[in-house]
Amino acid sequence: MSDTTPQYGQLVKFDEAISNLKSKVQIPTESYKDLLGHIHARAFTVAGATKAELLDDLYKDVLAAIENGETITDFRARFDKTVAKHGWSYNGKRGWRTQVIYQNNKNTARAAGRWQQQERIKHRKPYLLYLTAGDSRVRPQHNAWNYILLPIEHNFWHTHYPPNGWNCRCKVVSMSDADIKRMGLTVTPDSALSSYQKPFIEVDPKTGEELERLPGIDLGWDYNPGLAWLGADKATGQMLAKLDHQIREVATPIFNAAINEGKDYFKSQVSTVAAKQAIGKPEAGTKLTLGHLHPKLFKSVLDVAPETKSTLVVIDEAMLKTAIQVIGFEQTTELMKLVQAQANSTFNQSVLQFAANGVQITIQIDPDMNRVVEVKLVDV
Repeated sequence: MSDTTPQYGQLVKFDEAISNLKSKVQIPTESYKDLLGHIHARAFTVAGATKAELLDDLYKDVLAAIENGETITDFRARFDKTVAKHGWSYNGKRGWRTQVIYQNNKNTARAAGRWQQQERIKHRKPYLLYLTAGDSRVRPQHNAWNYILLPIEHNFWHTHYPPNGWNCRCKVVSMSDADIKRMGLTVTPDSALSSYQKPFIEVDPKTGEELERLPGIDLGWDYNPGLAWLGADKATGQMLAKLDHQIREVATPIFNAAINEGKDYFKSQVSTVAAKQAIGKPEAGTKLTLGHLHPKLFKSVLDVAPETKSTLVVIDEAMLKTAIQVIGFEQTTELMKLVQAQANSTFNQSVLQFAANGVQITIQIDPDMNRVVEVKLVDV
């Protein structure tokens, strides 16, 4: 086997990681067990930070550190000021607590961004390779996963995409057929994965609660931050659809505001699609979140089709390409705003149509989420 190892740090742009963090909703919690798994893709939380003002300042500290490329020393200086400002008495020593907050938020944000990039290039590099840090600090179970090679669509990556625990330094890199041949690798057979994917029950010694875990993965880390980024939006859309209309009217703008924090990332993706279109590159099939339907618009859908299960609207790259051609680049970059707008609409069981700011949008209402399937310019 060749010792040439792809360096995942060269693949990751900061934009996706920052966008992931900006899209999170701040949720105060007492314990890290209050929120586990996929919900972390849309939630920013610090265990024990139960006051909204404190959590907001901690969020700003983490975001500034990631946006500015700051070191943990820089973050600790910000953290100390926030703690002093709020008089927060936190659990654990300062060094450990700051590292947990800084490192884990940075790692999961990077992982989410990295997955988005790997999805975009999977037509060229359709495989993912698991790699550890390669030193004596690697956990034995994670070491057993080193050089696992699987297609990006394999369900192993739904649960084992790193980080797989507190301070996990593992990574996953994209691979082409040529890469695999050059490195002398072979795709890992499913039979070699079965023991890694069998959950077991662990009893919390403090509460007696039974918690399900996977071997080698810390509690609450058995999810893919990138998949869960969209997955959390899907879950939110389904949750909003079940709420009473009055509560939905209050909740929808909050979640749309969180999604809109990623508008710069969306605009960058429109630019990427336009560039690929110009040079004839194929679409990658990536779906991007546009937001949740306006509560009044969604109510009009429910009035006709009460079985509708989600408020979420997404768009894929092929439709983005069409939108750029039909309504132009600038209007396409405004699709998040347009989809979330209140407007008069028509609905015929499965297709919702409305116009906003001179653009007519047609949305296919699907079971798990809703898709933009047509856009065109109309007279205002």
